[in-house]
Amino acid sequence: RLFITWRKEQKRYRCLRKRSTWKKYKRCNKRFEIKKIEDLGYIDGCSEEQIKEAEELLDLKFPNEYVEYVKTYGCIDFGSTEWTGLNIKGELNTVEATLAERKYNESFPKKHFVLDDYHIDAKKIIVNEEGEVFLLQYEMVSKVCDSISEYLEICIDNNR
Repeated sequence: RLFITWRKEQKRYRCLRKRSTWKKYKRCNKRFEIKKIEDLGYIDGCSEEQIKEAEELLDLKFPNEYVEYVKTYGCIDFGSTEWTGLNIKGELNTVEATLAERKYNESFPKKHFVLDDYHIDAKKIIVNEEGEVFLLQYEMVSKVCDSISEYLEICIDNNR
């Protein structure tokens, strides 16, 4: 196996062995480790059937990282972070949150779903089918990062 040592340096991650940038970090197949988060709250994971049903209701295909997350954790919260998921009802349900945002925001991009709601100034974190993460505020959409695992690292850093 190829073992790669990671360190945080000036808010950027660099693979020491390959001297690569954050974009190449994803290629090293490091799974994001939700279970190592302190004060993690989560519910039971969901089934393949629930995932397929949610994808049909939203008319999109969830990225693999998201599928892995909801199969294991359903939805999570830690610190000030609350991610939507499946196997839960209400505003933390991905389908309900996404359908509500589509109803009230005509600018909501197609083939995206709500991952996180800041509950401040209509800011929501949304994800597309490729797993890229964006900040949505009213009709403005700006890219935050390239993957859900990268966004998880940002959430962990913000809760320290």
